[in-house]
Amino acid sequence: MPLDASADISRRAWVPCPSCEDSRACQPCHDGQVCDDHWRFLLEADGRNMFVQCPACLHRWWHDTRFGAGTRRPKGEELREFPPPGDQAA
Repeated sequence: MPLDASADISRRAWVPCPSCEDSRACQPCHDGQVCDDHWRFLLEADGRNMFVQCPACLHRWWHDTRFGAGTRRPKGEELREFPPPGDQAA
C-alpha cells in the first residue's frame, strides 16, 4: 500500500499501530508520552474518530479516541432547558 496522497507531516497523531506495533518497546510510548519516532499521519477526523496511517508499515485505519464528540444520546433522551420552564431567577 502506498503512502496516502493526503499524508502531511504537519498533521500527526500519536496512537499505537495495530499492524506493526513499532512503538511496543518504546518507553515514552509505553508511558503515554509523545515520541519523536512513533507518530502517525492524521489523514482525516470525524468527531472522535481519526483516520490515520503508519509511516513505518503504511497501514491505514480508523482509530476511536473514545473522547469528546461522536457519542449519541439514547433515543427519547432530550436535552433539558436550564433553568426549567416556569422558573424565574430573582
